[in-house]
Amino acid sequence: MSAHLPTAVAERRGVSRDDFREVMTRFPACVTVVTAYDEDGPAGCTATAVVSLTDRPPSMAVSLNSGSGTLRRIVAAGTFAVNVLPAHLGHLVEQFATAGAAHRFDGVDFGPRHGAPVLAEAVASVVCDVTHTVPLLDHTLLVGAVVSAGATDDGEPLVLYRRAGHRLGGHRLAE
Repeated sequence: MSAHLPTAVAERRGVSRDDFREVMTRFPACVTVVTAYDEDGPAGCTATAVVSLTDRPPSMAVSLNSGSGTLRRIVAAGTFAVNVLPAHLGHLVEQFATAGAAHRFDGVDFGPRHGAPVLAEAVASVVCDVTHTVPLLDHTLLVGAVVSAGATDDGEPLVLYRRAGHRLGGHRLAE
């Protein structure tokens, strides 16, 4: 099976790119900043396609655009961190998505943990050693073995839903 499915083939199957993208906005996603250090300093980008792959052994998977400079730098570094953004740092979504690589960390408090930059105010962070890179269509699935994990009870995670950032609000469903 080919890793490349042309857009025309996908649309013949009944779903246009625009329709698919619109439906995906209804899948709430935690907003993360994926980071690494290399010889040029810290690198990072926003990502919502992040998943805990398994707990045997603890592993994470992140989907990044195959043309991403951050992906290239993560692979070169061999280590990356996934940082869950708190709602009050929502402005960092745009900064890590569109600012030039040299300016993505401007004004951001971060420090090294197991060889990767971890955001000081992250709601949760996981540091991984790269174990696999799997090119799929126009993205690359980055798989990492977890070497460090931490979380705080302070703050709420930023959740992306219908193209806007939201707070969870601390409301729990009745048990």
